[in-house]
Formats: sequence, structure tokens, C-alpha cells
Amino acid sequence: MKRLAALGTMRVSLAVKGRVDSELYERYDRILAENVSVDELLSAEAAAFEESAEGEAETPAEQRINRFMGMIAADPVVKAMAELTALRLLEPCAAEVLEIISRGNGDGVTLLTAARSAGAYGRLDEVLLPCREAQDKVRFFFRPMETPGVPYYLLPYRMDDWLLGFLAGSDELDRAFADFAEIRNPEETAPEIFGMEGEIRSLIKRLEAVLKAGEKQGDAPAPVTALISGDRESGRYTAACAASKALNIPTLAVDFSYLMGTQEPKEVLSRVVRSCALWDRALIVRGIEVSKDTVFLIERLQRLYHRYCTRPLFLLTSPEVKLAPSMRGRYLTMRIPKGADACLALWKGYLPKKHKKLAESLASKMALTAGQVRRVVQAMETVEGAGEKIDERVICRLCYEVLDDGRYDNVKRVEPGFTLDDVKIDAHNRSVLEDICRQVELRHQVYDGWGLKKKYAYGRCVSVILAGPPGTGKTMTVHALAGQLGLELYKVDLSQIVDKYIGETEKRLEEVFARAQKSNMILFFDEADAVMGKRSEVKEAKDKYANTEISFILQRIEEYDGIVLLATNNLQNIDNAFMRRIRYVLSFQLPDKETREEIWRSAFGSGVPLSDDIDYPFLADKFELSGGEIKNIVLNAVFYGAADGGEVAMRHIMKAVYRENTKLKRIAFDGDYGGYAYLLHD
Repeated sequence: MKRLAALGTMRVSLAVKGRVDSELYERYDRILAENVSVDELLSAEAAAFEESAEGEAETPAEQRINRFMGMIAADPVVKAMAELTALRLLEPCAAEVLEIISRGNGDGVTLLTAARSAGAYGRLDEVLLPCREAQDKVRFFFRPMETPGVPYYLLPYRMDDWLLGFLAGSDELDRAFADFAEIRNPEETAPEIFGMEGEIRSLIKRLEAVLKAGEKQGDAPAPVTALISGDRESGRYTAACAASKALNIPTLAVDFSYLMGTQEPKEVLSRVVRSCALWDRALIVRGIEVSKDTVFLIERLQRLYHRYCTRPLFLLTSPEVKLAPSMRGRYLTMRIPKGADACLALWKGYLPKKHKKLAESLASKMALTAGQVRRVVQAMETVEGAGEKIDERVICRLCYEVLDDGRYDNVKRVEPGFTLDDVKIDAHNRSVLEDICRQVELRHQVYDGWGLKKKYAYGRCVSVILAGPPGTGKTMTVHALAGQLGLELYKVDLSQIVDKYIGETEKRLEEVFARAQKSNMILFFDEADAVMGKRSEVKEAKDKYANTEISFILQRIEEYDGIVLLATNNLQNIDNAFMRRIRYVLSFQLPDKETREEIWRSAFGSGVPLSDDIDYPFLADKFELSGGEIKNIVLNAVFYGAADGGEVAMRHIMKAVYRENTKLKRIAFDGDYGGYAYLLHD
């Protein structure tokens, strides 16, 4: 800093030469000398800037000063601004002298003052306005003190706190973006890159080729941008850090959301790039998402970055962001791998050794990103530390805690309340349920291990229709299936999906499937014929759009790589094209006598006090009820018993049966209640 200030004293001495009397020289003898010549200034600058470019600095502060001076050496106006702002900072008395060169400097140095003092030596008092490039460079390195209504050449500039700290050897981040940034050095521990080793090796190889091409030509490294795309927390930042470490490049990472959210994005971009330029760090922009200003802001960033920086620029985007068409100069692309193999590599990599045997099963059910798997493993450590045993069900529960962002507007989470043992179904349907579970659990082995994924690029959805009259166990079976697989069940709210306006139903269905794909949920469509009814002959415009909705959901189910359960009371109402795409059909009928007795015996649970007079064979034989109706009767009977001494007896059950028949408007006489009809008249 003193070196710059010393050059500043020579510059102001030349600028006021012949315009002030000897008294002023005596008053400001610390900064003014009458005998300074143009040749002396040029010689001193040449020596100082040559040293900054080639000399070996001993301290961090000297290294920083040398780098800064090397970057401004080619531009006389920027050099003058640096020298005069340094002088103004170290010698407050310089303010009055600067006013002689040009008025209005205030607490800094105006562009006009710097330009006049950098003019053709010998005519330093002439007005010389710098070119646009010089103006931009001054604004890049120094901060203007904006004043409304003042022309740009009369705006005073100064060295801000961060630049002063940098020149003093500080490693602190610029406060303009410090809370949303991170610096990394090559010597730091290498990040874990499970599942994307090949892609990162390819990226490193291509970056090396571009950088070496510039070295062979004797030029500075060619500007290059690396576009790394993937889902949020998929490992984009890890990939950029791994590549920069392999290339021995220090980095500065900044969140794109902050750049977009600030009121002055142009100013913040300039300060971010300035930090990278002076620190000689590569810039990593994290989390670039789609917005109306994304491409515009990235184009501005790229132009500014490659004007001042020689390191690669890393742009980490979501898959929806398409930046390649707007790229300037050379660019490389990398996509974070997805799919079962990548997911399995993540689970194998992050799971503790004692739980690695669960990797394949978890990968077939829970397609999480790298960041999500890391957080699940951290949560496992916390749970285990609290004394809870870790098994696959606990891990799945932790996965859903990580996945649930509360944004599922059109689906409702349902807590499974039953197991397969609670479901009273025939042997055939039970066998089908077991087949469904095996398809989910062995998905990775069949599709990836045996290579069927390439042969069956679509149609891998495990889709099941559950058809039958109300109360026959369809919803209970859905709950039991979700509980058996350890996956979360989400019921699609058709009242929020189906819309009278054209295109809205498809739009909302797409949102449901897109979120389900990311969250590994079981999708449950109750009353499925509302959106999957038979297509009709097109006689009116509404018929055409209704058929379009059906075609859309057919296509979306075929593309979905998860589990879809569809319940209907009338299988004949489902379009035939759906049946071709459905993997399994479970047909539910009213239970037979033996099954009804089983349902009666299991419906009360072990905690309900029961009287010895309950006649299960009679109830099963006399009343041909569905499982749902039996559930209603049992629940009402339990409340009757609780209000009548705390024990459930046959009289309470008969009363509940009577109430159910009355509710359903079934005509029943005393004879229909057999030998227990008298209980209805107590």
C-alpha cells in the first residue's frame, strides 16, 4: 500500500506542477515535491510494476499487492486511481491537493481526477475522459460513492474495506456475499464421489486438455466454463470440488439464489468476480434454477468472469436449466448420473459397514440423492445413539423425513394402520400380494443386475387395481401393502386433481407423478374410475378432451418407475387400455362364512373386554356382511359396552347390527336375528 501511495505523491506533484506556489509545497511537503519529473514517475512505476509481476514477495500482503498491481499495470487510468486512492487513504491531507486537479473528490477520488493525472505527461491539466473499458475496470476494482444527479466522471471512488483487507493479507470473504459463499483449497480433504467416479474423471480429463492447449500456445489459459447439471443435493458441488482438487485449483463457491435475490445483482456479481480475480480462484455458482432472469444473469457473469479471471468457471444447474445455447467460448458439460446403479453406489458408499447388507434393498425402494443419503446416515447415527435399533423400516422412515418438504398439495399422506395378517383375503389374493412385494424388493437385481432395464425402457411401474364392492377390504389391503414394504402411502386427492378447465387435470396429474418420482411414494388412487373411465366416441369437444386426459394418465403410469395402486368399485368402468398396462388385478368379493367368522374374531383386538356369551359362528352364519360393515358394527358395539359397565356382550353386538341394517335401509324382521332377537327388546 505504501508503494502505491509513494507513486501517488509523484503523480499529484506532477499534476499540480506550475499551478501552485511554493507555500503550498511547504504546507504539503509530505506529499508534494517541486523537482519531480515525468521520467522519474515513469521509471518508478516501471520498477514497481515490474517487481509486482516478477519479484518474489516475502509476506502475504506483498504477494497481494503484487498481484493487484500486475492486474492494473496495463491501464494508466486504473493505475492512477489505485495510486491516488492509496495516497488519499494514508495521507488525509492529500484531499486539498486532489481538489486542485479536479473538484468534487469528497472522501475519494473522481474518475476525472484519475483521468487528468493519467493523461499525456506534460499536458496533465487537460480534461481527458477515459474510454469505456477503463471506466468499467475502475468500477470493477473500486467502489463508487453514488450521488444522484452527478455525472459518472465526477463520482468519487475509494478502496472498500474488503480490498483494503485483501491488500493487507486477509483471507476474509467480502461481506457483500460472505453468508452465501464458501472457499476451498486444493489441500483440503477430497470429497466423496460415490456413483459418479467415471463422469468426474471424464470432466477432469477434458478440463486438463483445454487448459494445456492454452499453455502450449504461450497464452493465458483459455476461458472455459463447466456446466454440471443434476437434481438438488445430487452431488453437483462435490463434482466441482473433486475436479478443482485434481487440477490443483482453489475455489470460491457462491449460491445463485443469493445473486438472484439481491437488489443489486450487477454490483454483487462484480464483487464476486473481483474476489476470484484477486485471489486467483475458480468460481463455482451453486444451485442455478429456472427463472425469467437466469440466462441473462449468467451471460453477464460469464462475460465479466472471463474478462478478469483465467480459472475455469463452474455452473451447477438443475436439469431444467438450459445454458449451453447461451454459452460464450469453450464449455464442457457433465450430468450427475441417476438410476439404480448410481443409487446403489450411494447407499453402499455412505452406509456404515454393519448396515451395508441393506444397500440393495434400500436402493430398490429409495432413490435418494447423495445429499439426502448423507443426511439419512447422520440421522441413523443419532437414532442409534439414543438406543433405538436400526433396521430397514427405521431407515425408510428416516428417508421419508428427509424427503418430506411439505409441498404435496394434491396428495395426502396416509399412515398405514394394518398389516398383511390383518387382511382376511383368499389364498389367491394373498399370493398376488406376496408377488407384488417381491417385485419391489428384487427390482434392482432384475432390472440392473440381469440387464432387463435396457430391454424394458418403460412400463416398469408396479401397478395394481383393487376391484370389488365397498367394504370388502380394498383400502385395508392398500395400507397393509404399504406397511409390508416400509414405503409411505399417499392418497391422491381427486377433488383437487380433476378440473373442468382444459389441460388443468393433466397439469396437476403431472405434478403428482413428478413429486412421487422424487419421493419414492406409493400413489393410491381411490375411486380410480373418476380419471380412468372408458374412452368414448368423440361427438362433442368435451369428449375429445376427456379422452386426452385418459391417454395422458395411461402414458404417465407407463413412465412411472414406482408403485401405483388403483381402487374401484366397478372394474367394468375402467378403460381396457388401462387393463393392458396394469401389472396385477386383485378382485375382492363379499367374504364367505368362514372368512366372516375370522373377521368377527379379529375385529375386537386383544385389549377389549369381551363377555363369554358372544356367538361368533352365529354372527358369521346369520349376517352376510362385508368386512367394512363388520368393522362399523364392532366399533359401535364397543362403545355400547363401554357405556354399559365396561364389557362388550352379545346384546351390544345385536344392537349394533340392528343400527347398521337400519342405516342401510335393509328390511329385517325378528326372525332374521334368530335366537338373539329378544336382545333387541331389552
